Amino acid sequence: MKRFTQRQSKAIARIVAKTPAVLPFAGDSPVEKSQRITRAIDNSWDGFSYFCSTYFPHIFDLPFCPAHEDMFRHTHNYFGIVGITGFRELGKTILMGVVYPIWRIARGDTFIVHIAADAQLAANRSALTHHQLSENRRILTDFPQLRTDGDDVSEFYLKNNAYILAAGINSSFRGLINPRTARRPDLIICDDIDLERNQGNQNIGRRKLRKILEEIGGAIRKSPDSVVILLGNLVHPNYSIVMYRESIIAHIRQDSPDFMPSYHHTLVMPQRKLLAYPLENPDGSSAWPEKYPAASFPQLRIRYGHTGYQREMLGFAVIDGNIFKNEWFAHYSAPPSLSKVSRVWLYCDPAWGEKGCFKAVAAIAYDGARFYLLRIWLRQTENTAFFRHLYDTTIDLLATYKARFRPSIETTFGQHRILDEFDRWARENALKPISHLFKRIDNRENKFLRIEATETTIESARLLFPVGQDTPALKSQYLSYPDGYIDGPDAIAGCLERFSEYSSRTRVRIRKMTV
Repeated sequence: MKRFTQRQSKAIARIVAKTPAVLPFAGDSPVEKSQRITRAIDNSWDGFSYFCSTYFPHIFDLPFCPAHEDMFRHTHNYFGIVGITGFRELGKTILMGVVYPIWRIARGDTFIVHIAADAQLAANRSALTHHQLSENRRILTDFPQLRTDGDDVSEFYLKNNAYILAAGINSSFRGLINPRTARRPDLIICDDIDLERNQGNQNIGRRKLRKILEEIGGAIRKSPDSVVILLGNLVHPNYSIVMYRESIIAHIRQDSPDFMPSYHHTLVMPQRKLLAYPLENPDGSSAWPEKYPAASFPQLRIRYGHTGYQREMLGFAVIDGNIFKNEWFAHYSAPPSLSKVSRVWLYCDPAWGEKGCFKAVAAIAYDGARFYLLRIWLRQTENTAFFRHLYDTTIDLLATYKARFRPSIETTFGQHRILDEFDRWARENALKPISHLFKRIDNRENKFLRIEATETTIESARLLFPVGQDTPALKSQYLSYPDGYIDGPDAIAGCLERFSEYSSRTRVRIRKMTV
């Protein structure tokens, strides 16, 4: 996180240096001033974008792109939490984390809170707000009531009694009010919540997300336009904003089990949204051609590297990996034809009785040369959803591959008892029990050795992965190995071991990584 903070600090410093050059409106008349103010505070994108270009010309020197308007429309006049993530230098922090709060205050809001990983990072945001409301002559000409009252940049009032507060996420946010207006926060901005040094600890990201959803989300005023804006980048699976995204996906999949989030840049559930803006449009064009022409993409890929480009510019939460590398994961466009498939194995880990673990279902086909991951399902979910997917997948693959298909299930540590539950569920849903089809696998060998045995198979592209399904979640577990969840890689190892053609000679030792 340090390098991102340094980059952002330099951007803020440039804005501060340019502010004195913002000249007052020349030859202004009372009528022109009144018309300008009316247009600037209009409750619309036209009003907000005009406010930005008119009062902050030193910041917004390029035309807005569709993503800017889209994030405004999804956030404004919305009650709840909106997560916003996007490509490098999209300007989401300045637009929605600095200028949008000022515009809200100009329209009558009286309490804005800036939250970051610590108080100093939060003060960096409020300091820019303080500077603009102290030095920007255009703002002070048309909105004199917004002039700051005091020099403290982390907690200050404006002349109209509006209150700006900066705080670290570990602060208490229960019962927050503006002492002068007795009003709860109208808008809370959470930015720089995740730190690079915490990437190896998923519990930190989980605790931060819980704080945002429960305490911070409950601190805003109960008004149709009171909102918490969560700004961040999908750069690591253990970041709170990535977990926020996964929580929305899990909710959507309760009603739509086959939902594919990679095809949607907007994820929505009651009182929660996640907006994601990659640099490249589906047709390969640029999402902001004035900033990044499509012709610049090859240079950007060289500049950031393969993994860095996907993470910083496309919004995929991938990491370089301690053992498994992102570039190792090769994908197939279509599975092998039925005539070429010699064997198909399904392997499932029910994670029965293991709180918080992922249930996994993996099916792999072999064509005599390569292994193809036909199905991958990796979810933190209840047994009924697991049973439904396992049943449907087994019946489908059995009908397709017939005698060449065999399902199996991990039964270590008494997990075989879940097969009785599986059959009971089938009968209750008027389905024929199929547990007798499953080969029971009692894996007593160290799972880390088994997972590391797949390293050569993946690196040599002997195992090919599907583009969709739950492949992103699976890759995230591989890339964070041996930290975090390993249920997906363990299921892949278990499935590969069912093939006599699979060699596990590479298993030599367990890698111990330090954070």
